[in-house]
Amino acid sequence: MGQESFLFAVRSKYKELRPSEQKTADIILEKGRDMTNWSIDEFAREAGVSQPTVIRFARAMGLKGYRELKNRVLEEYAKTDASKEERILDYPIKREDKLVEIPAKVILTNMRHLEEMLQAVSTYEYVRAVNALAQADNISVYAVENSSCTAEDFTAKMAYIGKQVYFNKDGYMQMVNARNLTKRDVAIGISHTGQSKHTVSALKRAKEAGALTISITNFEQSLINKYADIILCTGNEQYMYGNAIFSRSAQISLVDMLYLGVFLTDYDYYADRVNKNWNNIQDLVYGKEDTI
Repeated sequence: MGQESFLFAVRSKYKELRPSEQKTADIILEKGRDMTNWSIDEFAREAGVSQPTVIRFARAMGLKGYRELKNRVLEEYAKTDASKEERILDYPIKREDKLVEIPAKVILTNMRHLEEMLQAVSTYEYVRAVNALAQADNISVYAVENSSCTAEDFTAKMAYIGKQVYFNKDGYMQMVNARNLTKRDVAIGISHTGQSKHTVSALKRAKEAGALTISITNFEQSLINKYADIILCTGNEQYMYGNAIFSRSAQISLVDMLYLGVFLTDYDYYADRVNKNWNNIQDLVYGKEDTI
């Protein structure tokens, strides 16, 4: 699994697991820290599965058995807890900084987040997301606060290539929309923390309605990922408020990846759509000969 987070790998592989193996994954994701003193028999009882199922799950994750599975899970949670203790806020500035230093600090911080995203985004999940968006009858986007900017950017880009995209800033209307989706539709939840109540609830309802669901979030253990068929993770760090103010650069870059990916699925068709839509709005653009 390389440098990929083990817990993220569990979430990514979740849909491919048998129902009994999914029960094993559920315990790891919800109560993994409690595995410290559990024997394989105790773990199996907690998950409501047999011991052979636990072994089968471990092997499905590329591990030899329960001992290695237990060690990987505990190491992962220990790493997450240590990160949480070491960092309270992730602002790139200090009290003694000079005003003229801020531009460089902001740009460098954005660059760091983009580098982290490049490592975090699964190409497998990305390709699945692009194909799902290209085939969808309708696309709905759910987001609040800072992530609304990303949602609006996504909606505008997709409109230019002729995709039908819904986005409404009102959280209640997002819930209404989610209930009306079908299996031919795709719903995207955008949340840096992955814990925003409106966004998580809307994506959950969309999934219950039968739509294919995609999450765009920073933290791989976010609640929103529980309701996502496809997970696009922009980072692998514990989320912090100071970190969240830079979330838009990663989110917007991911939107660009999705837009260009869909474009590439039928280049000639979408190029024609973009050209036609651009020509349709030329009367709204000032020319050199125009005066104000």
